[in-house]
Amino acid sequence: MEERWQELVPKLQELLARGDYMAIKRLLSSMEPPDLAEMLDTTPPRTRVLLFRLLPKDLAIEVFEHLEGSVREELLDHFTDNEIAEIIEEMSDDDRTALFDELPAKTVKKLLLKLSPAERDIANELLNYPESSAGRIMTPEFVDLKEYMTAEEAVRRIRQQARKKETIYTCFVIDRERRLLGVVNLEDLIMAEPQTPVRAIMNPDPVCVRTDTDQEEVARIMAKYDLHTIPVVDKENRLVGIITFDDIMDVLEEETTEDFERMAGIQPIEEGYLDTGIFTLTRKRLPWLVICALMETVNSFVLQRYSIEIQSVVALAYFIPLLIDTGGNVGAQSATLMIRGMAVGEIDLRDLWRVFVREVFIALLLGGVLVVLVIARAFMLSTGPDIALVVALALVFVVLLGNLAGIVLPIIAKFFRVDPAVMSGPFITTIVDVCGLIIYFRIARFVLGPSL
Repeated sequence: MEERWQELVPKLQELLARGDYMAIKRLLSSMEPPDLAEMLDTTPPRTRVLLFRLLPKDLAIEVFEHLEGSVREELLDHFTDNEIAEIIEEMSDDDRTALFDELPAKTVKKLLLKLSPAERDIANELLNYPESSAGRIMTPEFVDLKEYMTAEEAVRRIRQQARKKETIYTCFVIDRERRLLGVVNLEDLIMAEPQTPVRAIMNPDPVCVRTDTDQEEVARIMAKYDLHTIPVVDKENRLVGIITFDDIMDVLEEETTEDFERMAGIQPIEEGYLDTGIFTLTRKRLPWLVICALMETVNSFVLQRYSIEIQSVVALAYFIPLLIDTGGNVGAQSATLMIRGMAVGEIDLRDLWRVFVREVFIALLLGGVLVVLVIARAFMLSTGPDIALVVALALVFVVLLGNLAGIVLPIIAKFFRVDPAVMSGPFITTIVDVCGLIIYFRIARFVLGPSL
């Protein structure tokens, strides 16, 4: 897209200078909605509004759904009330809900009033579901069939409803009370004999999720069963909506970004990096830095507490950076694997003992390899065998501590309903640093007691 856009820039600028808006309209109409959204995102605000107004109605709505939050808000500020009403009325229900989630509450109330009664009811219903739940990201735009229909009748119904639905490739069979009975693929309906009952073709035991299922769990289920669409049911097993693959891709991108930010000690950023103000970025990054800085002051007290040992055997200070860095790095590695395993459903509380035993053995193997390097380094610095023994023992214990901390802290976070990703990065590194120093000097006091 970038190369093509670079080729179109001179032509578009020339057409804008000439005021040849019909030619611009034809040029824009030949592009795909995601490409147009990317192009508008990099266009100056005034030009962006002009270009968007030149788009055909259906294309404009698709492009609007692909735009990022700040750009969409900016465009809304330049639209008339009628234009706003037309756009949000025609948007798909799930994309409209995502837009409302990004806007201030007062703005959402105004926009809801511009919707038709039917669309307003749908919007309010979706907004009432818990945030990050399946109900919040689902769409009620699906094709429903009755089990007594024939394949021919089902295909005819699909033709009638196709333009207004999110997908037609997977259809859902319901009873009179709208309870989910099964799912059937369009391909199977087309290939079946015209008079074949839908009940004979459908899958009577479909995978589905509840409206209160977390969106991350929905993504995991869809990946596990290789689904392109998944039905969403309420407590009475009534079909209320569906979630499609493109919605889950957005969820995965959002959740992955959020986890990366939390693992780096950054509060989640709602907008893109360049769209976020400097003070906002500072505010998002500062809290964990302050917390970790305060926690790191404990190291000062530890060093002060063991200052006699350091003064007596100065060589002990040589290895402090190595120990705390190694412990922090090992802890971050272990936490990353643990958090990932929990996120994708590979690890749960029943596996805790197995994980504990595995990490103990891994720590001993890692420590054993690193000890060889540390002992070699100690003899290169001519510190003597006693210092080498202290550092070697301390390193094994610190690696073991880091591994176990990486297991335990994410589980504690999950128990208290905190995102386990918080227990990685700076937080776990700081904890292992402090504990590692104490272990180091305790071992030094035990081994070198007579010489201190």
